[in-house]
Amino acid sequence: MREFAVFWGCTIPARFPFIEKSTRVVFEDLGATVHELAGHTCCPEGTLVKANDEDAFYTAAARNLAIVEKAELGVVTPCNGCYSTFKEAASHLRSDWRSRERINERLATEELHYTGDLDIVHFAEWLADTVGVGSLGAKVTKPLWGMKVAVHYGCHLLRPQPAVRWDDPLNPTKVEELVAALGAKVVDYTTKMQCCGGALDRVGEREGSLAFARRKLYDVQNEGADALVVVCPSCFQQFDLNQAALQRANEDVHVPVFYLSELIALAMGHAPAELGLDMHRVPVDSFLAKWEARTGDKQRLAEHFDVALLAKCDSCQACKDDCPVCKVDPTFQPNDIIAALLAGNLDAIVADGQLWKCLECYTCQEMCHSRIGMADVFRQLKELSLEGGHGPESVAAAYAEFLKTGALGKPREGARKKLGLEPLPEGGGDAIARLLGANEPSPLSAEKE
Repeated sequence: MREFAVFWGCTIPARFPFIEKSTRVVFEDLGATVHELAGHTCCPEGTLVKANDEDAFYTAAARNLAIVEKAELGVVTPCNGCYSTFKEAASHLRSDWRSRERINERLATEELHYTGDLDIVHFAEWLADTVGVGSLGAKVTKPLWGMKVAVHYGCHLLRPQPAVRWDDPLNPTKVEELVAALGAKVVDYTTKMQCCGGALDRVGEREGSLAFARRKLYDVQNEGADALVVVCPSCFQQFDLNQAALQRANEDVHVPVFYLSELIALAMGHAPAELGLDMHRVPVDSFLAKWEARTGDKQRLAEHFDVALLAKCDSCQACKDDCPVCKVDPTFQPNDIIAALLAGNLDAIVADGQLWKCLECYTCQEMCHSRIGMADVFRQLKELSLEGGHGPESVAAAYAEFLKTGALGKPREGARKKLGLEPLPEGGGDAIARLLGANEPSPLSAEKE
């Protein structure tokens, strides 16, 4: 569905126009044709309307959908609450034909009719199932490389079943796949499927609502996530606005919160100011600064290594217990060094002596299912270490000797003669010296001078 009506709901235009802005940007960049239809009301919100009058709830929902049907379109909404309302109403009015006929009699006075045949799609669902993860990734011009992002789905994107049938209601993965397509690393956390708790605010349970927000935000923060991404304006309100309230109470929590379209727009090259990210209550500056730094780290790393292979190696770690050095020296953990490289610690690694413990025995390469191994990475690291003047003196001295003589030791002719061995023919030290520049000082020697 590339051409559809968009249903913003009440919360986004009223409180978070920057979510509307980034969502419009993403629609346009991905080639969607979006129609704005007149006459829509609140979806309506379940807690406040359905609890008062179930018939009013279904009538209002059917009217909103009938407007879309009259335009012969489907509808996409970036709000979990609107999505759940429409899905629930469609399911109920599909099975309760008497209720549907009664509502249609009312709608007829406005020249509307609800049949229930239209497509009702959430923004995240549209991205995952219509655009596709691969096509989304192909649009990324500035990947979120090195950034750790936690995902909060929100209850009404997934439930109630069977009215909503998009992703697993208890173990969803599709939003994580979208975030991964942007280049970020998705961080799992214990309370991922916990409700945001925002509805408690609507019924006067402020402290309970803050308790829900606090628990998830601390959980995400403790897992080292750089940001939390949501797909619902009410969830955004809970984790951004109410987090700001926690901060005012001097609670030690700082988790930048993004709506999904904001992250996508950033990864597609749009500027934070264009998207209005300065309108968040919890500043996102730390996320943006780290992202900029990590982008520089990646560019520098790519000058020396295949970054994609490093990432693949880091995510696998099947050879973690195969390194023979690890078995006698637990302080040497090659997998940790690969992870540190990806974390942007190249200078610290080449300055540290640990990398020289790699024996280049190629055990890791032989055991690697992908034939990557780490030996070549460590060889490159050793070269960078010497260039930076950090290598062991013995290595620099041996290399200098090799350049001058073409060998690392002179034959012990006396001992060889004693054993009846004939003198060896003249070596090619002079030739190798001429070829490689024997008088060139080694990097380590040059550093000392």
